[in-house]
Parts: sequence; structure tokens; C-alpha cells
Amino acid sequence: MNLYNSINEQEMKLLEEANVKIEDKEYSQAECKDIVHSIVDYVMNFSKNDIGNNMNRYNGIIEKLS
Repeated sequence: MNLYNSINEQEMKLLEEANVKIEDKEYSQAECKDIVHSIVDYVMNFSKNDIGNNMNRYNGIIEKLS
């Protein structure tokens, strides 16, 4: 999967916010799982009240990676 070509500008900004670097290349399934784990780790650093809202922001990206 080439994630770089399948995400929009807003999603790219969300990934940058989570310190996830995306390149214009084909990602293996294992690499996609690593990206998902990085996103989840980032979201889990928020307070309990903010985790759900922030996870919702990243759901579209996670769905593309799954």
C-alpha cells in the first residue's frame, strides 16, 4: 500500500502531529501495523477525557492501514 498517495492534506497533518513520517513508497503489512501502533501510542498519551476524541480524528487513517 502506498499510504502517501491515499491520504489527504488533513490526514498528513495529523500524522505529522503524531510524529509519524510517511514516504512515497509501498508499505508492507508489517510497516502499516507499526504506523497504527505509533498512532495509538500517541493518542494514549492524552488524558482519559481526550483519548476518545483524538482516536476519532485518526480513525480514517487507521482504517486505510488495516
